[in-house]
Amino acid sequence: MIRYYPLEIKTWTIIIMCWLFFLLGSITVVIAQFVVKGKIDVKEHYMDSGKQELDLKKMKTVLWWLNIITFVSALHDFYLISKIFGGFSTAILLGNVLYRYRINEGLPGSIPYISSLVFTAAVLAGNYTARRGRLTFVAVLPIIIIIMIDFANMGRADILVVALLFSGAYLLTPKVENTNQKKFVFKMRQFAAALCIVVIIVSGAEIIRSTRQMKEQFTGATKGLQKLSAGSIITPSIYLYFTSSYGVLNQYFKNESEHTPFGGHTFLPVYRILEKIGVEIHAEVYQTWYRTPVRINTGTYLRELHGDFGVAGLILGPYLIGLFASIFWFRFREHGMITDLCIVSFFYGIIGMSFFVMATRIGPFFFFLFVSILVGSILDKKKYLPT
Repeated sequence: MIRYYPLEIKTWTIIIMCWLFFLLGSITVVIAQFVVKGKIDVKEHYMDSGKQELDLKKMKTVLWWLNIITFVSALHDFYLISKIFGGFSTAILLGNVLYRYRINEGLPGSIPYISSLVFTAAVLAGNYTARRGRLTFVAVLPIIIIIMIDFANMGRADILVVALLFSGAYLLTPKVENTNQKKFVFKMRQFAAALCIVVIIVSGAEIIRSTRQMKEQFTGATKGLQKLSAGSIITPSIYLYFTSSYGVLNQYFKNESEHTPFGGHTFLPVYRILEKIGVEIHAEVYQTWYRTPVRINTGTYLRELHGDFGVAGLILGPYLIGLFASIFWFRFREHGMITDLCIVSFFYGIIGMSFFVMATRIGPFFFFLFVSILVGSILDKKKYLPT
């Protein structure tokens, strides 16, 4: 529904080859296991009911603490924007101005990278929901809080990341089914929980979109897309975000005029911290814009990998992501360790966001790995301590 410039053969070749490298990385562990054991072992780890209940109580406590800390941070952000714009209602009316203010100057006084705690909470919430067998308030809170945080920043990327982390952890975790409950009722409860999560996420993203007063008319749009301008859920901007990155990737490879420092995209949060403490090092926060014919700047994770590491990034990047995701998938299935779940969720987040951007460019997501390993290690250690 947008008349994009045709993709070059070179772009198609790179996309296909990188997908094959990712596939090779994903099955490397499977092949190695088959060679060593002569079989592929995908058994699931289960705890007895006593340890299960004890583990869930500790996880719920940690989840509450993460929710409280991030909720207070979200309220602090609301206070800041109210102070800047002379009232919270004014900030809402000037959503587009708030978005541009955040892009140009950032939100002064905000607590940096606090969203990394929300990402960790999302993983724990997905795992907790699967093992508890029902959706609870403490598990929904990370989604509500990230909507609040993104509303204060007039962004939506973090909402998508939280949704990926929650759903990924939920799907990876063996489900606990109540034997006293009919299977149909159990399935309906799962469906209702999933529907509830989707409604909250879509509603939150739509509120932010409408507040930002986003432009819904794009160059090259067909009449069919223009008719969606009055819509509230499936809008031209939503269609643009999910389709335009390939066009940007195509223009990037056609021009090859960007000059990125080594790892400048992949390790952007580290570059920003080093620059703030006085180190002579710099990487651009926002990527170069290209016309596709629509002007946009996200070009899939392949753009960042190539800009950071050249051809080696296109080969090793997808391969290593597939390899590590597979390794920690097997580890979690066999041992049920929260640390392994957090690590595989980190790589699933990169995979899920690969259509748009290298997810580690997002500062909170980059630090989410370290926070999650710390929290996971605490939970895994406590799981085996005598009570």
